[in-house]
Amino acid sequence: MRPKIDSEHLALLTVIRDVSEPGQALYIVGGAVRDILLGVSLHDIDFVMPENPSTLAKKLAKRLSVGFFVLDDERHTARVVYEDQHGQFFPLDFVQFTGETLAEDLSNRDFTLNAMAVPVEDLDHVIDPLDGRSDLKGGILRACSPHALLDDPVRVLRGIRLAHQFNFTYAPGLELDLQTAAAQLPQTSYERQRDEFFRILTGPNPTDGLRDCRRLGVFRTLLPPLVGLEDIPVSPPHHLPLFEHTLQTVDLYQRLVTDLTENPTFVSGEDGVWHEILQQLGKFTNALSAYFAEEITQGRSKAALAYFGALLHDVGKPLVVKAGDDGHLHYFDHASVGADLARKMAKRLQLSNAESDWVERMVRNHMQLLALIKAGSPPDRRSIYRYYKKTGDTGVALAIHVLADTLATYGAKIDQSLWQAAVSVVETMISSWFEHHDTIVSPSPLLDGHDLQRLCGVPPGKHIGRLLSQLVEEQASGNINTKEEAQDYIRRQL
Repeated sequence: MRPKIDSEHLALLTVIRDVSEPGQALYIVGGAVRDILLGVSLHDIDFVMPENPSTLAKKLAKRLSVGFFVLDDERHTARVVYEDQHGQFFPLDFVQFTGETLAEDLSNRDFTLNAMAVPVEDLDHVIDPLDGRSDLKGGILRACSPHALLDDPVRVLRGIRLAHQFNFTYAPGLELDLQTAAAQLPQTSYERQRDEFFRILTGPNPTDGLRDCRRLGVFRTLLPPLVGLEDIPVSPPHHLPLFEHTLQTVDLYQRLVTDLTENPTFVSGEDGVWHEILQQLGKFTNALSAYFAEEITQGRSKAALAYFGALLHDVGKPLVVKAGDDGHLHYFDHASVGADLARKMAKRLQLSNAESDWVERMVRNHMQLLALIKAGSPPDRRSIYRYYKKTGDTGVALAIHVLADTLATYGAKIDQSLWQAAVSVVETMISSWFEHHDTIVSPSPLLDGHDLQRLCGVPPGKHIGRLLSQLVEEQASGNINTKEEAQDYIRRQL
């Protein structure tokens, strides 16, 4: 393995060399070296040097005409706010050695695949004191030292994420170390735990990553209510125990989002399930791609929040489960109970209020479309309007969720008529959001409060708001289309 750096980043490194002092020691380290050796696209570059890097970072920022700030005064860490040629944020972080030497700095890192360095002055030379290249080639995740995980327990989540991001196996003994260190996660900040956990959720194989989180004890401290899902057995119509059902829902959700936001690559012969989706939902690829890429709070996409909501959608069931006279388990009001738990967990992970609202709304309303699906007829405009009035823009994510949840519930033996009805309802809901938003989802009132007082003689008061709300619903339903019809409707109501 030899470093292969693309032309854009070679040019950037040339600028960095130009602004450095003659003979100044500066090294590329960590994930950037790993990704260069693997031939993976870079998203940032970390540098280390023997002294405080602030002066160098400031000079580089000035040369590039970009921003600069100190990330951590105590650790002497500075960031240059660079954007790549595609306009994507591409941070350049500069850190002083942790320890007296480069070798000590590398030995203090998390895993051997991240403990390599390349001198900026000699890009063909890889400094690899812990034999990270051998582990990289062998597909093995190995800790840098026996105490690496306990030094920073968040490395447990990072290790799980890296193992599934690169399809690596854990080195002998590492799983026991991960499990031991997972118990110490509460000693670290929830913000850092959240960021690594969301990288697992949005990685290439989130389901296996979540299984590792369960097996290694991460959920016991990070998201304790999820542990209760393990106690719920198979109960018709579900063909899987609750925890496995939940993981399969997340897996199917990610597959749906991936196939519906990129060029759809449904596997032919995978039964009629994906074919039905492609036929009816494939036309929304661009709209869904923009929707799921949107960030409510910078750094986390709606797709990431939707996967989190899918993980939590049945979290209320263990608290309300009761055996019925029919021999089946029942979970009355689990959506409401689960929504309250979901909000608490969202806040525990330091999600913003807007993100917490979004996740709570997703869990609370995850069963809203089931009645429409079982009705056997297309939802009318009034039903669509009321659905989105409850769910807001979470309604689109919930429409995809109901497909994943339904498939995870019934498995390969799903009744085709039920599945066709589900896809048809989802198509109607998504079409309404993207193509008929101004007429069905959120029409502008034909009259306002002043009109009601001036034209219809309505006295001031709370009932004006109630009348306007009724008017908008009639507009959305298609019963009122002109201002004159709106006035007649208000007079009839009075």
